[in-house]
Amino acid sequence: MDKLLFRRILVAGLTALAIIYVVYLLLSANFNVVPTENAEQVTVTDKIYSNGYIIRDETYVKNTSGGVVSYNVDDGDEVKKGGSVASVFSSEEDAVARTKAASLEDSMKALTKLEQTRRSNTEGIETVNNDITTNIETFLYNINNANIGKLDSNINSIINSVNHYQSFTGKTSSFKPEIASLQSQINELKKSSGDSIADIKAPKAGYFVANCDGYENCFDYSKIGNLTLDNLKNMKKSSVPDNTIGKVISSLNWYIACEITADEATDLTLWGDDVTVDFSDASSNTVPASIYKIVQYNNSDKALVILQCTYMDTTLSEIRQEPVEIGMGSYSGLRVSKKAIHDDYVEKTTYDDKGNEHKESKKVQGVYVLYGSEVQFKEISIVYAGNDYVLCDSSPTDGTLFSGETISLYDQIITEGDDLYDGKVIK
Repeated sequence: MDKLLFRRILVAGLTALAIIYVVYLLLSANFNVVPTENAEQVTVTDKIYSNGYIIRDETYVKNTSGGVVSYNVDDGDEVKKGGSVASVFSSEEDAVARTKAASLEDSMKALTKLEQTRRSNTEGIETVNNDITTNIETFLYNINNANIGKLDSNINSIINSVNHYQSFTGKTSSFKPEIASLQSQINELKKSSGDSIADIKAPKAGYFVANCDGYENCFDYSKIGNLTLDNLKNMKKSSVPDNTIGKVISSLNWYIACEITADEATDLTLWGDDVTVDFSDASSNTVPASIYKIVQYNNSDKALVILQCTYMDTTLSEIRQEPVEIGMGSYSGLRVSKKAIHDDYVEKTTYDDKGNEHKESKKVQGVYVLYGSEVQFKEISIVYAGNDYVLCDSSPTDGTLFSGETISLYDQIITEGDDLYDGKVIK
């Protein structure tokens, strides 16, 4: 036989044997005759999903003078009782001119303050840089949360902090020319426009919101404790008076009313603690809340929960009916499928005062874990139960487990199989 042909046959045969051997090793290492899952650390929040109706202490702000309204505050701004909310002008041109003049006055004040800071030079560059970063982050936050009314103020803050940087680093020697120019523009605007004919004041202290939705007076805020599920279902929008320019949200507390199931009401009653609320469609903020009242009805699978809140921002001041997620608490543990849980016996060894050994056995709840090719039964301590899984404590306190041993992170837990028992060897 030709030597070259023989060599080729030999190489091909050795290659085939090598491939077969590698496949064998892979199958031996990765293929189990029983299906398993790794025990992984997971954190979950027990939640109730519903639709929330917001009830606040809201008072209309009205314009009784006619004319054109120019707001002096933004949505979500805090106002004092009797504080100026808006000015009224006889024409739109006057309103626009005076609004622009007020904006230029704010810019001039900021530059004047920077001119004074430039002379004293009492701040460090790190503080100046931090101001720029903070103002940009606030601007982006308000964009993400649709706080449109805050954006002009944010932009002015960014410009002011950049001007501060220019002054601090010597790239701008003085703001006096800019200040003089702004003063000239302000004087011209005031000279060419009329003064306001009226000043609209806040009837109460609280948060101002320009938008009114007609639900402000659907239920008496002072009677929140008397709210029923029928009241909630029959909330109807009413017309907003034509001369309304906004509203003031007063009182520290506001409420979220939700229809829930009887079982969910029982869960909340047993929880009996503070909760969290997420408005998935309206705000990225998690709102802290407390359980104000739970109303369960005889022979009904529905119930009412009223949550009390104090945290407020621009977005929250404008919402009325939103999908909500009520969080009752977070739980952490090793995730185990319910189908993997079995009852079996575990054994422990104890010693009496004389040192004599005693063995005890007890049937407990646990799972079968695959160590190599051997099956071991491990007791579990469940801290939370979901629909098809549980979370187990990997480090339960002494005395919680009969055997004192439980599963560990990344244990291979057997999820299916027949005739499983502790010590069984899987071939």
